[in-house]
Parts: sequence; structure tokens; C-alpha cells
Amino acid sequence: MGKFTRFSDWEKNKYSVTEDSDDAGSTEDGSKLLAKIADLVAKRKAHIKNKEDFEAQILEIEIKLLKLDLEKLDLTAKKEQLVGAKDIASKQRTEGKSYD
Repeated sequence: MGKFTRFSDWEKNKYSVTEDSDDAGSTEDGSKLLAKIADLVAKRKAHIKNKEDFEAQILEIEIKLLKLDLEKLDLTAKKEQLVGAKDIASKQRTEGKSYD
């Protein structure tokens, strides 16, 4: 008998190339957004301490918008993964019979 591999190991080897190429752009964009969010949170805290309510509320809205952009990036990456999985599944589920 041949050497058996676990399904999880096989799956990691099979899809490792596609995962690396897809995550490169979204990870960089996501890290930039997280850095901006951290800066805005610090500014908002400073404005709250100084009793500048309007500026703090404006910064809070900007933080929420950046978090939504980050979620959009995550959902876009997930959608691309699902489309790829759908294509792979459709190719693998074909039967060997031909109706000529």
C-alpha cells in the first residue's frame, strides 16, 4: 500500500499557492486601515478628555467608516475564495460519461 496523507495536509498543499497570492493585497490595505483606526482612536480619546464633543463625534464616525471599509475588504477576499472554490468544485464534480 502507498503512503496515506491526511485530508487537511493535502488541502494545505493544494491551496497554499492561491491563498498566498490573494491575501497579499488585502493584508496590506487592511493593515493601513487598522493603523488609521488606531490613530483616530487616540485623537478621539484626547478630544473627549478636553471636552470637545463635536470633534470626538466626528472622529468616531470616521472610525466607524474605516471599520466598514476593513469589513468590505474581508468580505471581498472571502467572495473571491468562494468563487474559486465553486470553480474548482464544478471541475471536479464532472462524471466520466459522455453522451455522444
